[in-house]
Amino acid sequence: MKSEHQLFYFARSRKQQAKVAAFNMIFAPVMFGLFLTIVRSSDRFDEFLNIIGIIFIVTELVLLSLIAWLLKNPTEFYIKLSRTEFASYHPMFKEWTFSVDPFDIIEIKQSTDRDAMMSSIRIQMQDGTSHVLSPNFAYDRKKLYQSLASLNPAIVFPKHVGLFSSTSLSSN
Repeated sequence: MKSEHQLFYFARSRKQQAKVAAFNMIFAPVMFGLFLTIVRSSDRFDEFLNIIGIIFIVTELVLLSLIAWLLKNPTEFYIKLSRTEFASYHPMFKEWTFSVDPFDIIEIKQSTDRDAMMSSIRIQMQDGTSHVLSPNFAYDRKKLYQSLASLNPAIVFPKHVGLFSSTSLSSN
């Protein structure tokens, strides 16, 4: 929960993620019905119906299992920034969990590895170490970077918040 002393705070609980999965479970039959309406005139309709029916049932079961797991294992992802701490906690990926002094940050780099098809946000520290911030949640990076810049104007930020430079391991 955001306090008065925090400059930025974002949290996403597993309960919130379960609500999104439940919405997808409800929305999937609508999409299934629309798809069937479109392919109904096809000569291979019966074949499509069997295949799509199996995919639909498996999808619904996977979403139901995900919802049950998310609700049974409550926790949350968060990013918080105060005058003395920039912290991130990810319950599944420890490499995205860190706590640093915002005045020790020298640069934030955003990149996408074309080979791995993976984006990353790397926080470079004065002592040469770096930390990785999760790019997977819909937190407002622009607001986060503005808050960091207001606290420590010496940090070098990406030119464009929404763009990730492209890299390739095979070209290195």
